[in-house]
Amino acid sequence: MKFINVLAIDDEMPALRRLVSMVESHPNLSLAGTARSFAEAKEKIMQINADLLLLDIELKDATAFDLLSSIKDVFKGDIIFSTAFDKYALKAFDFHAIDYLLKPYSQERFNTAIERIVKKEQRTDLSQFIELLKKSENSTRTLIVPDGNKNYFLDSDKLYYIVAEGYYANFMLENEKKMIRISLKKLEELLPDNFIRINKSVIINKKFIAELIVHKVTSRIKMHDKNEFLVSAKTVEKLKLKFQ
Repeated sequence: MKFINVLAIDDEMPALRRLVSMVESHPNLSLAGTARSFAEAKEKIMQINADLLLLDIELKDATAFDLLSSIKDVFKGDIIFSTAFDKYALKAFDFHAIDYLLKPYSQERFNTAIERIVKKEQRTDLSQFIELLKKSENSTRTLIVPDGNKNYFLDSDKLYYIVAEGYYANFMLENEKKMIRISLKKLEELLPDNFIRINKSVIINKKFIAELIVHKVTSRIKMHDKNEFLVSAKTVEKLKLKFQ
């Protein structure tokens, strides 16, 4: 993840020094600049490509709300308020602040506020990565399977079949087996057209069907890895349509 560029704004020098020290102590932050007044802060915001404003509310020549109102069409980053007064809390969140730090606060409390931004950035980075992957030349082969806060990237060209097991799905790949917590119903929305659900608990890749042994009532599908699945006459007809 890239560094979060921070502009620290406080009209009191001791408070600003402490804020700068906290920023410099955090591994995900980079100090882009400081300001002590409305005019200086506005000028820096116009000059610096900041991702985050750490902002005292009561400045000598204005309030943080005056500043934010004046730059609303320019600044699109995150805001954390840092103030000695709790009376502004409700108004602060009208400006979609990530957090409201009440002075004096500890490095630990500061880190908790920053962690909210870090997690948001990580989600954004992942979303952008997935979108790029979808647009890549291998997008038709790559199956992205969500599992809680993880995403698995599987090569659908090497996926033989999927078998439901309770709340989980067993993915039988060419050289490995992977168990992921996801329903077959959800998988049907994600899988490409060459995958067919043959019963309540199995989805197969038609590319890896070795044999279809047809009987009057119940037929059998044999896969390339020698595993077999029973299928109904209705499913056999559905399979035949898939191969036309």
